[in-house]
Amino acid sequence: MAATVINTGRWQESLKQLLPRELKEAFTGGSRREVLKNVGAAVLVFDDQVFDVRTGRGVRLEQAENPAEPGAASLASAASDLLGTDAGEMSVVLLLPPAEFVATSVSLPGMARDALVSALQLQADTLLPSYSEPLSVAVNPRAGDDVGVDLALWIPEPRLDALFRAFEQQNLFLAGVIPRCLALAAGAGNQCIQEEDRQSLTSVTLVDGSVRQWLHVRKKDLEQEIFARQWRQALSAAETDNRLEVNAGNACQLLSDVSAYQPVNNYYYFIPRFALQAKRQLEKGKRVLAGAAGLVVLTLFAALPFLLQEIEIRRLQASLGDQQQLSSSAREDRRVVQDFERQWGAITDYPDQDLVETLFTLQSVLSPEQLTSLELNQGVIRIEGESADPQAILQRLEQHPRFTEVAFSRATSNSRYYIDLRLSTVNFDGYLIRYFPDN
Repeated sequence: MAATVINTGRWQESLKQLLPRELKEAFTGGSRREVLKNVGAAVLVFDDQVFDVRTGRGVRLEQAENPAEPGAASLASAASDLLGTDAGEMSVVLLLPPAEFVATSVSLPGMARDALVSALQLQADTLLPSYSEPLSVAVNPRAGDDVGVDLALWIPEPRLDALFRAFEQQNLFLAGVIPRCLALAAGAGNQCIQEEDRQSLTSVTLVDGSVRQWLHVRKKDLEQEIFARQWRQALSAAETDNRLEVNAGNACQLLSDVSAYQPVNNYYYFIPRFALQAKRQLEKGKRVLAGAAGLVVLTLFAALPFLLQEIEIRRLQASLGDQQQLSSSAREDRRVVQDFERQWGAITDYPDQDLVETLFTLQSVLSPEQLTSLELNQGVIRIEGESADPQAILQRLEQHPRFTEVAFSRATSNSRYYIDLRLSTVNFDGYLIRYFPDN
């Protein structure tokens, strides 16, 4: 799923949702895929260190006021030192601590997966009322429609902007940001990733690549027994056979072993808007050149359809007389049939109320009760009789497929009942509209 900026024009998002999935991915997903396709390095942030996933080499960050959210400039400087001065305009993905992200549950039954992002955008103020700044959201759009509840991840848009600008000053192109635990997510099956750093503990449960549970707690909070007990209970409920434990000592090795940063296959990468803008600007010149070449080709072939059409018209006109002559007898037969239907249709199409079958059906439904009066007119039956339980008779008539619109026509008096019902096998209203519309 593409990371989506909350302040994107609502009319543009609405227009995108009207496109078929194939066209939507071509127009809205192309830039994202191109940005992530050229990634050359993955930078992992763990505690107060930054690691190059490929080599496992790390450097220490400058002391930050908030260890859970190191400054953008400090991260960019450390990444530049780590990757070396020859990195040039290298594309980088950044694996950040889970503490920088917020997870909210997504439960929108009946909502098409393609419209899920727009729906979340509209609910951003309600889901996260404490955030006054724009947010980016990520969710798996290809999760099954029967999942019930999965999770959406959020990160402040200004944080992405600051990270991109800081990396840009170090001649590094920040292509995407992802929670470091999700970079280890396998593509299929159930998986539980439990991560521990100096500040917090995180447990993430995934089903077929879609986040279903996101648990995060600060270690300081676990000093209180009530929180510690709730955390243990939550972990026990999230247990699966495929569990992966991650810490500062094994994170780089795990990421390297599973080729974890293959961004094209992961929906939870947040793409900075400036990265998309830069990519689109770069592709704009290519599109202009390709458009000019296409216009030349289009001009050469523009007249071809009209020429083919003219040839086809002349061929059809030449054979039109022969076809009309060959079909004259069939058209005459059709006219005779149509005249017959116009003259006799009111008789031949008159609804058959099948009186005998109707009476036998009533007898079987009402037995052993007897009627004192029965009237049948244009599919409407009016019956009158005596019974100790008129309501039971009404229910039996309602349940029979031959009858519909069963109701008491008058209030019952003692044991006498009056019931109106309609035959479901005939349609006098349709017959009258067809043959006697003026009446």
